[in-house]
Amino acid sequence: MNESQLAGGIDAALVARAQQGEMVAFEVLVVKYQRRVAATIRRVVREDRIAEELTQEAFLSVFVALPSFRPDGDFAAWLFTIARNAARSYLRSAQNRQDDRPLQVLEDAADGDRFGTAPSPEEEAIAHQLFERIDAEVAALPEVQRRALLMREIDGLDYKAIAAALEQPVNTVKSHIFRAREAIASRARPLLAPTRDRRW
Repeated sequence: MNESQLAGGIDAALVARAQQGEMVAFEVLVVKYQRRVAATIRRVVREDRIAEELTQEAFLSVFVALPSFRPDGDFAAWLFTIARNAARSYLRSAQNRQDDRPLQVLEDAADGDRFGTAPSPEEEAIAHQLFERIDAEVAALPEVQRRALLMREIDGLDYKAIAAALEQPVNTVKSHIFRAREAIASRARPLLAPTRDRRW
């Protein structure tokens, strides 16, 4: 199994767990892809503030549509399609001088049915709070935990490479990453309490 297949298998496992309502899995996906999604959008809109807002819009779309995502689908490709659609939608809106209108990310998708329906106000509020909480919790982690987590989830490094970079034993690195994930999840999980009776 090559590295790409391994990454796809990990994503598939996380998606399956997230579809069952396990928010830790969804949070890991957000942490893993957030910077890359933001970079993709920034290359299109060329403005940091807008890219940040559209990144949240993209993950909000994923948050709402994930229950309908096909188990055999390519999550990364799906996510980046949503991200690019968000950026293109914004540019079309800006060109039409309608910047004050809500972004219609889901309606602009080429395969609209696949991406689900528009989020309710409650889902929007919960998702935005979740993203803000995740960002805040990552920033608040002890430095070594934050570095280990980002090297693992953002840079895609294996435990040995992280251990070498941090000059710490592999088991210590695993502990740092485990504690970082648990800290983020434990603080973000209460935001999902109002929707616990639903799939999302």
